Amino acid sequence: MRRRPRAEAMYGPLQAKTFPMALSHFLAQEFPHLGGPKVRELFVAEVVRLVEQFYPTPDRLRPGQTVWLAVDKRDHPKDHQPMTETLLVPVILTLVAAQDIGALAQGVARPQVTQQIIARIHQEAQAQGGVLAETDTALLLAASDGYISKLINLYEKRTGQVIPRRGTVHDLGPTVSHKAKIARKALLERKSTAQTASTTHHTPKSVDRYLLDLTRCYICLKRADQSIAQTAFTTGLSFNLVKEYAALIEDLGLSDDQLPEVLAKLKPTEPEPPPTADDPPAVSKSYVK
Repeated sequence: MRRRPRAEAMYGPLQAKTFPMALSHFLAQEFPHLGGPKVRELFVAEVVRLVEQFYPTPDRLRPGQTVWLAVDKRDHPKDHQPMTETLLVPVILTLVAAQDIGALAQGVARPQVTQQIIARIHQEAQAQGGVLAETDTALLLAASDGYISKLINLYEKRTGQVIPRRGTVHDLGPTVSHKAKIARKALLERKSTAQTASTTHHTPKSVDRYLLDLTRCYICLKRADQSIAQTAFTTGLSFNLVKEYAALIEDLGLSDDQLPEVLAKLKPTEPEPPPTADDPPAVSKSYVK
């Protein structure tokens, strides 16, 4: 048998002093029925990938940045879906930037600077494949969710831009404000479904659904002269949602002449495929169990 060179004999064993090897040894000792070396190798590789994804090295973070777990924006919620079964993605958020300090030094009011911070971190999360809820932002900025919601509304009214957050992107919560923005862009500004979806941070499928619900409510309320309660029963929408759509119909001045235009926008859309590892954005995904 060929003897190993002295250097290999001395230093070769040190190559096993790694986290992957330690984890593989742990699995072999504590979970011997998990599988053989090949199975352990695949398992260890996946764990290492998750560690690298969820715990980025400090050199990836600039001063003022932090890592947060956002909901994967492609994982649309299902009925009674808990957070433990929701797809998450780590995102790097800039809580303090040079322009924030510069704005404060120039005397810009703190609430307005905070609005810019809120918009930035939500946009950063979206660019990395995630979506933040207002509760995430409230926790990150040590503020109440009511205050964050107020600042978001002020920012959107002042700039005309929609901040992408889970309540709007995933159609959660009772508010109809994002539906109003969608209806105005589609009906008053005559934007296409694709343009409306892009500027309001929604999917084309969601835009079409809002316009369809608006049209159904209009037909029941205006053409059939139904009450809000009757319309809710007919459409299967909640009473409060129909009430909000009714107010939106009056605000938009929607008439019979506009119905063909609305219906023409409702082109059938293909169902969205479930997220896969190859789908953009190119980020890894994990379930928190």
